[in-house]
Amino acid sequence: MKNYLISLFVIFGIGTVRAQTPLGLDEALRLTKQNNLQLHKQQQKQKLAELEVAVKRGQLLPSLDLSASTSYTDEIARLDVPFTLPGGITPQIELGGHDRTDLAIGIRQPLFTGFRLRTQVSLAKTSLESESSRLALLNQQTAMQVYLLFYQAQSLKKERSIQEASMKRLSVQLDQTRTLFRNAQVMAYDTLQVYNQTLQLKIQIEQNRRDQRLVDLQMARLLDLPETRSIVEADLKKPAASAQSLESLKQIARRQRPELNSIRLGQHAAELNQKLARGSYYPEIGAEAKYHYAKPGLNQVADEWMDYATIGVNLQWNLWRGNQDRHRAQQAEVEYNRLTLEERELLRSIDYDVEKSLENVNYAAKQIQLTEELLAQQRERFRIITVQQREGVATTNDRLVAEADLTTAELLWQRALIQYYISQTEMLLATGSIPE
Repeated sequence: MKNYLISLFVIFGIGTVRAQTPLGLDEALRLTKQNNLQLHKQQQKQKLAELEVAVKRGQLLPSLDLSASTSYTDEIARLDVPFTLPGGITPQIELGGHDRTDLAIGIRQPLFTGFRLRTQVSLAKTSLESESSRLALLNQQTAMQVYLLFYQAQSLKKERSIQEASMKRLSVQLDQTRTLFRNAQVMAYDTLQVYNQTLQLKIQIEQNRRDQRLVDLQMARLLDLPETRSIVEADLKKPAASAQSLESLKQIARRQRPELNSIRLGQHAAELNQKLARGSYYPEIGAEAKYHYAKPGLNQVADEWMDYATIGVNLQWNLWRGNQDRHRAQQAEVEYNRLTLEERELLRSIDYDVEKSLENVNYAAKQIQLTEELLAQQRERFRIITVQQREGVATTNDRLVAEADLTTAELLWQRALIQYYISQTEMLLATGSIPE
């Protein structure tokens, strides 16, 4: 019994540890693809499109039909014999009986449909590719949301570390100021000033904790997790210089952006719809073969079960339907022209997105360099002010100002680093190459 309880404790303990394991970026991207409800809905749409392709292909194949019918008539067909018997009686021959039954199995095969069936298959394939493009776009958009939430969490965690380090420095200063106040070396105002700045920092730390919980909730909602998991704190390295040119990035975006591929698939679908409408100008020709087992069969007089076969060809040609087919072809042409304009607009938008993202990346890289220099200066300034205060040259207010400026410089550097990573992710999204 004791071993059993220990085993249960170990199992539940492992489950609790796993549930509390911080969520990393790679795992978050994997869980998004695995759990996100929007992606699942789009995958179902893609499956529907795959089945529609199979349905359209099946229309090209022969169909096998089985039919059965039975009926009862209250009158029987009679045939008058063309002579008269003695007594003026005209004999009649009854054709069949009151009961009529027909069992048949037949094969139908379309021979010529004005290429409509093949065009419908091509349309279904185009629709499938379009749904695949939408899925690729949705994959990138959800991955982008994961990246933004992850970097937002990193920013909050780094800010909290900086704020806690500042709190430690202020706590030391507060103890020193209180000691000086008890020795009548500073006024009560100095102690109050340090304590007020400590309170302000505590307010910021509490707000930071709230924001971190909200980010964790958003991530759990995006990943459709049963419970909230904290996001792991990653070590973001200082970025290296980028060597890609603007033109090469634009070319990558034009090759890989799923929105552009979706519009081009729409253009192809418009061309197929135009071809489908023009195919209605032609007749439809089909062949049919049937095997019957019926009573009465072909010999109506005998009224017996009989098997026989029929083979035939049918033709249907819609000669005039109020110019509906011509108008449908014109609609498809107008849709193609509209999508052409939309493609031009999207190309301009893609170029703008790439240029804007590159500007943001370069700006963020420059900000990292400048804030790094500022941080080094503020650290040196804080060190000098600390030494001067011990020597009685600098005041408590001087050290508080230096402390606040140092904390601000640390926050600026950290935010510039996070913004660089966010800008890089936006660049990947703009070029259609964001990793999944």
